[in-house]
Amino acid sequence: MNELNNLLFNNLKKIIQEISSENIEIIIERPKQEPNAHLSTSIALSSAKKMNKKPREIAEIIKQKLEETNNYKEITIAGPGFINVLFNDDLVQNVIKTVMLQKEKFGSSPKKNFIFNLEEVSANPTGFLHVGHARNAAISDSTARILKFAGYEVQTEYYINDAGNQINILAITILYNYQLLLNKKVETPEEIYGGDMYIEVAKKFVDKYGDKFIDCTWSENKINNEETAKIFKEESTNYFLAIIKDQLKLFNVSIDFWSSEKKSIEENQIEKMLKKYAELGAAYKKDGAVWLKTTDLGDDKDRVLIKSNGDYTYITPDLATHHERIQRSKANKLVNFWGGDHHGYIVRMCAGLALLGHPQDILDIDMIQMVRLVKDGQEYKMSKRKGTAVWLIDLLEMVGPDALRYMLASKNPASHMDFDLDLVTAKNSSNPVFYAQYATARIANILIQAEKNNIKPSATNLSLLTNSKELQMMITLDLFNKNVESAAKSRLPHIITEYIQTLTKQFHSYYAEKDIKIVDLNNIELSSQRITLIKALEQVFSNSFNLIGISVVEQM
Repeated sequence: MNELNNLLFNNLKKIIQEISSENIEIIIERPKQEPNAHLSTSIALSSAKKMNKKPREIAEIIKQKLEETNNYKEITIAGPGFINVLFNDDLVQNVIKTVMLQKEKFGSSPKKNFIFNLEEVSANPTGFLHVGHARNAAISDSTARILKFAGYEVQTEYYINDAGNQINILAITILYNYQLLLNKKVETPEEIYGGDMYIEVAKKFVDKYGDKFIDCTWSENKINNEETAKIFKEESTNYFLAIIKDQLKLFNVSIDFWSSEKKSIEENQIEKMLKKYAELGAAYKKDGAVWLKTTDLGDDKDRVLIKSNGDYTYITPDLATHHERIQRSKANKLVNFWGGDHHGYIVRMCAGLALLGHPQDILDIDMIQMVRLVKDGQEYKMSKRKGTAVWLIDLLEMVGPDALRYMLASKNPASHMDFDLDLVTAKNSSNPVFYAQYATARIANILIQAEKNNIKPSATNLSLLTNSKELQMMITLDLFNKNVESAAKSRLPHIITEYIQTLTKQFHSYYAEKDIKIVDLNNIELSSQRITLIKALEQVFSNSFNLIGISVVEQM
């Protein structure tokens, strides 16, 4: 994998060492303006200043020395000094042999001595997952798959916010609806969640407990009876958490660890952390509150850990759970996938962890911006399950997990996204998901036809695969690992979806070429070699689809 890219890189490195003592970065790209070239480098332009020569002059020298290697069929210089290369056919054809040898491991990288712990989704267990959570899940789970494929050890984690004010509000919401179902006249609480889902949960309480809690009251966002509060909080939270787990499973998302804020409190993790801060001299008291010295590590102000009334601030349990998470996971890097509105939270979290003795760069927070549903060019509001959001379960019913995952992962998470329902349900090439899966369906049909005609893949000889479109697809196959490594390094799954689209477009163009007949009974040898290429394409489509968590389709 990356055999051709690495071959050119090594050739260029050797040449540069021969003609210059300067340290010059070698960048190799897929040429956009030269469709018949395999790879391109701008090294003549980037090295001109250091070498005190004109780019074109450097390019001519490099061209001559590349030609001496006998690895290239053609080398051309474009514009001010871009060097475009065509590899010898046999070198390109070897890529197929590598794919067929490595199969599901093709594109992967050797094991790296590095552990990632990824916090994914972590939606409050106070309702259904909505479209924003779906984007988080698609991106974070795809990132985990890509990192594993790139050789990293990966742990996935869901932090359950099952303590705090949001759980008190949930309990009151269910109790309020429970009493309404029992025909009791009751005033609407000051803070309450809206939607039919809470009535559904309240009905379960009625079925289980009858009118046992008909006279229970609440005030200041808390149910007044402690035992009743515990029942409503735990059972309501468990209900929604079970739904969240089921929905993530339907969405093909895997979570290794489910960590609980409530458990963290019960195990006194916060108190242990506060004690350590005190021992390290990282916290102090002021105006009846406890403050953390985050300004020592770049924060714009110190942060309150304990308010003057004794309550913890939002950051306190977060720091405690992250501290415990680092110790438990032994990870080299924690990554949280959070909404864009958390941007100001990053510095204080990193500072707080560093004050506990962890590396200041132990935590990365990858921001995922909002997603908006669009239909007929307008923002689309769904009302199937009443509430204020668009629910994941509704989207899964409308477009299916493959289309939803692929589209949500196909844009840079740092950008706001319009999810076009008309586009994603279209059965044509304008729909990237349909277009990609249609390629695998066509491949499956080709292989069926080959089998019916007893045309088997060629084991060794691929010398007849010299069509420019065939060679370009092989170059794309060779670049799969380079794209995997790039996607892993940047934690950007859309690099893989863009790769899939490139390979998809090349295959459909090849399939539609009038002069190309893949299964040709008048030329069995050529057909056999083309079937080998098709098998290699099938494998790489499968490998790349798996990184996004979508299925290979054999019929459409």
